Amino acid sequence: MDAILLVGGQGTRLRPLTARRHKSLVPVCNRPAIEYLFDWLARSGVRRAILALGLANEDLARCYPAGPRGPLELLPIIETARLESGGAIRNAVHAAGIDDRFLVLNGDIYLDFDLAPALAGHVARGADLTLALHEVDDPSQFGVAVCDSDGFITGFVEKPPPGEAPSRLVNAGAWIFERRIVDEIPPGAVRVEETLFPSLVARRRPVLGYRFEGHWADLGTPARYLALHRALLGAANAIDPAARIAPGARITGTAIGPGSDVAPGAEISASVLWENVRIGRGAVVRDSVVADGAVVGEGAVLDRCVVGPGATIAPGSRLPAGTIVDAGASYHEPHAG
Repeated sequence: MDAILLVGGQGTRLRPLTARRHKSLVPVCNRPAIEYLFDWLARSGVRRAILALGLANEDLARCYPAGPRGPLELLPIIETARLESGGAIRNAVHAAGIDDRFLVLNGDIYLDFDLAPALAGHVARGADLTLALHEVDDPSQFGVAVCDSDGFITGFVEKPPPGEAPSRLVNAGAWIFERRIVDEIPPGAVRVEETLFPSLVARRRPVLGYRFEGHWADLGTPARYLALHRALLGAANAIDPAARIAPGARITGTAIGPGSDVAPGAEISASVLWENVRIGRGAVVRDSVVADGAVVGEGAVLDRCVVGPGATIAPGSRLPAGTIVDAGASYHEPHAG
């Protein structure tokens, strides 16, 4: 079975974290996010992963060239224009010569569930399309699916107002396609979520919703990215062996990448530090993401902040909660220090 990974986006919602790298290369517990999808595909029996690469995705293409990667065969396909999900699927199917049932994954998700029951149900129920659905507490930021008593999808509501969602089952970005419906994707740069999917439902074609209980996360924003780490780590840490943690530093529920340096007396909790980050003596970092090469000065305090790659936080600065520091920028509180 083949899988198409939709990795052509620019990661705009994740900026400034994606200012200098593809969103699929953003580290999750010190591994590129896309590698968790590769692992899941391999466990699920997929043998070929087609990377639908968009414009300005050269860094991802360099990291994962065509050829074997463990049990998977990788096939990057470079798009020459923005195609959106529908155009990307159609282009990848034709370029890769897919002629049978296949899987599609959004490239900015983390998931872990058993695909076999979903696939078996898809085949047994004669579905044209099966969407993996996951229940969330607040569906207002997602596409919500409405299912009948037999599990077939009868409608979609995109980002319903809080408290008004018809269900809490959201489109998890993992779809089983029959090859025959690819030709029904409208021409041009279109999103299947807004064209093909509702069209199939409106015509009463069999679109199955498969509700799964495993772990799932949308990595599209810094807040969701950080929430995934909280779910994976709890109070534990993921510290790369090449990171340097000084005696007296206190670290809880945090991922720290290679080459990073944490000075004595620093306190870091429920945060993510990428590669080559410098945390100064006595600095405090809570519920924050600090990207590669950033420097947090001595005694600085960060709470629910996002610090872009190569940024500098001046010693003694106290950043207001929710502060976003752009890539390469310097933050100096007017009265700091």
